[in-house]
Amino acid sequence: MNKILGILGLIISVILVINFSNLVLLVTDFGEKYLSQDNNIGLKTIFMIKIFIVIGLLFIVALSVTFILNLSRKVSLIIITFFQVNNPLSNNICRIKRFDLFILVIGTLLGIFQIYYFLIFGETSDKFAKPLTLPEGSMEKFYALILLFSIIILIISIKNINRELFSPRTRRKIILSILLISGMLLLILGEEISWGQQIFRWDSFGVFSEYNYQNETNIHNFFNPLMKYIYPTVGLGSFMFLFFIWLFPKNRGNYFFNLFFPHPSLFFLVFIMASSSFFGGGGETFEQLFTIFILLYSFRIFMCLRFPNIALLSQEK
Repeated sequence: MNKILGILGLIISVILVINFSNLVLLVTDFGEKYLSQDNNIGLKTIFMIKIFIVIGLLFIVALSVTFILNLSRKVSLIIITFFQVNNPLSNNICRIKRFDLFILVIGTLLGIFQIYYFLIFGETSDKFAKPLTLPEGSMEKFYALILLFSIIILIISIKNINRELFSPRTRRKIILSILLISGMLLLILGEEISWGQQIFRWDSFGVFSEYNYQNETNIHNFFNPLMKYIYPTVGLGSFMFLFFIWLFPKNRGNYFFNLFFPHPSLFFLVFIMASSSFFGGGGETFEQLFTIFILLYSFRIFMCLRFPNIALLSQEK
């Protein structure tokens, strides 16, 4: 049965490759008719459509070969091991069953939706983006609220630290780590909402009015022309660093490491986030995906402290 499915998949792949141009036209036409508000899809979006179709074809081919060689079980075990969906030393620091599988699915779906949103509407900061019915700046405010909500989740997580399970030293480490991460996220949030104007009602002055490209009292807008290089560097660099640690973990059995280091269940979301840093120009899509990443990251810490599994706690006392 597996070989039949594999052969069928290869046949479908060959047919799709032969008719690749027609497939692109079909998807583009569908998007213009039913998804685009102005019935027009630009060259940038068509290019991204081609990339997604190629990725889909490669996935079908890889899956077909896996079935033909009867490697589906072996490959699935490798994937499960990599994402630590059943790993007793990582996934089970939270006693909620399949919780990291939930994070994997939700993170991937939200990442795909965000890319879909970009393909249809473009960057929210892009002057060529398709018009939306939402008020100007509403998306930025929405994601700023999500980031603020993530910070609140992190801070509330401190109340979930069980004194009977954690030693005083471990409790201090966890609290300090949460406060440090929360402080960094507050700085990012302040930069995103231009905290000088929005919070303190400052007028732009001095170097801010002279050198800040948006005349705002924040730091990142001093470097606007460099953002098209900074975003890909940060996106790709972060993905490579995380992937290396996920692939060659030295502290997989350490509770503190598993609590705070991003879990492999966020792999696809991080990959999508890194990919988004190379297109769009404005970086809004990358920032929105980063906010989703932080939300899931914070929620996982909250759940692991709220429903702890004591399997790894003995070595931390």
